Amino acid sequence: MAIAHPELFARKSSGLIREFGVFDTFSFNVIGYALGLVLAITPFFAGALFPGANIFLILIIGTAFALFNGLVYSLLAGAMPRSGGEYVYNGRILHPAIGFMANWGFTWSQFLGIGIYTQWTVNYALAVSFATLGHGLGSKALLDAGIFIQKPWPSFIFGTCVLISVVLVLLAGTRFLRRFLNVFFVIATVGTLMTLFVFLGSSRDEFIAAFNAFMASTTDIKEDAYNVVIQLAKEKGWIPTAQTFGAVLLALPLGYWVYIGFTYSSYVGGEVKEPQKTQTYGIIGSLAFGFILYMIIMGAYYSVVGTEFNNAAAYLEYNTDANPLPVFGVLNFFAGVLTTNPIVLFFMGISFFLWFYLLLFVMVSICVRNMFAWSFDQIMPVALTKVTDKTRFPWAATIVVAILAWVLLWASIFTPLFDYIFNYIAIFAIAFWITSFAAMLLPFRKPELFQSAPDMVKRTVLGVPLITIAGVVNFVLFSLILYSSYTLPAFSGPVGPVAIGFVLGIYIVGLIIYYVVASIRKKQGVDLDLLYTEIPPE
Repeated sequence: MAIAHPELFARKSSGLIREFGVFDTFSFNVIGYALGLVLAITPFFAGALFPGANIFLILIIGTAFALFNGLVYSLLAGAMPRSGGEYVYNGRILHPAIGFMANWGFTWSQFLGIGIYTQWTVNYALAVSFATLGHGLGSKALLDAGIFIQKPWPSFIFGTCVLISVVLVLLAGTRFLRRFLNVFFVIATVGTLMTLFVFLGSSRDEFIAAFNAFMASTTDIKEDAYNVVIQLAKEKGWIPTAQTFGAVLLALPLGYWVYIGFTYSSYVGGEVKEPQKTQTYGIIGSLAFGFILYMIIMGAYYSVVGTEFNNAAAYLEYNTDANPLPVFGVLNFFAGVLTTNPIVLFFMGISFFLWFYLLLFVMVSICVRNMFAWSFDQIMPVALTKVTDKTRFPWAATIVVAILAWVLLWASIFTPLFDYIFNYIAIFAIAFWITSFAAMLLPFRKPELFQSAPDMVKRTVLGVPLITIAGVVNFVLFSLILYSSYTLPAFSGPVGPVAIGFVLGIYIVGLIIYYVVASIRKKQGVDLDLLYTEIPPE
């Protein structure tokens, strides 16, 4: 009598449908690093934390390093075109426990990030959009609304509504999701280009006059607010800093930070058409797109607003309790005070909101796909692999992610928890650092997989596999980023014993979960170590 044993995978096919084409993948990745969000906050971020670094050199050098990170993930995605990102890559090349540990840590960075970015969607995007629209249209009600929704309970209520809308769109299926993202990606980009044209059509003198008028109508500073901000910063301890190349090297992690998310299509690899070329075009194309727009728009911004004013205002916002601005100092806010054209203001406002809002769809999507991949391999409950009958979307995992995100939204608003534990950069950087080894070792640990991979994966440079070279540079990049994470806490987040313990704890818990589940599955007749020998079925 034959004895039936449980199969290694939850079923013979994933049930996911390959819907993402080149443009879908490209827009998914640009949304993943939230181009408009980065443009909005980077000038103040750089001005406060790296005042001696030239932002354009930061972008140029950072983009060069990011290129190799893009190659690591696009080539691995071409060799193993399945959902789950480093869970699949590290699990199949290094060891399944390492794969789960790395991806568990990365996914937790996203869970925590969703909580923060949902709050930011309200406190930054909606609040600033209301304030600039209110100023341009002469509406005190909109101005007051922008200030009101930044308060804790309104922020939580609006944030909850935002999360509900994300879940409803996702449950409509991947086909609807990609169309939704593509349409609003175009609208968001149009609004960003309008922001560029506002700066290109303005001079420094025009900005000073417009800013002074805005501050006179909304704050107690009635005259010469532009120079008052600079003088106030000096009184609070700010000292103008000369720019040096050494400062650029210290700020290098910021040059990568502006692209965090441009490899996110690798996590939905099971839904990408012709992944061998689509992933490369989508990942590297999104990097090039971001670099061009960053250079042009930030160039126009600094030319009009002025580096001295930007850095002084940033210093006041980040390092003192004397910030005179009525809302957060973001690029879009300064563009908004330059125009009273209602159409331009509307598109800039909706664009600014969309870059924050659409990012949530990408982050939730990759968390869902990662949980789906774990469950498909039976590391998590198989119930999480349930997909809708009509749209084939993993609804069970989506609901779990949404509930967890809602709890973390509450924690980010009503508790100081994130002030002590949330080192976002360090959490995800560890996962990317580990994946460097998978890229470096693929040709040697899995020669049969490497030889059967598409030609672009097998490319060599002077006889050395390109994927190995990319892995080495990726290792250097994330070693630098991890170093910066614990030497520049203002850049990455808290670095005290509790924060370090939290980050290490996430990864240790991942290892424990894997080995506990592996022991249980082995008693059930399933050897999870067999994951080391094959990639999941389609």
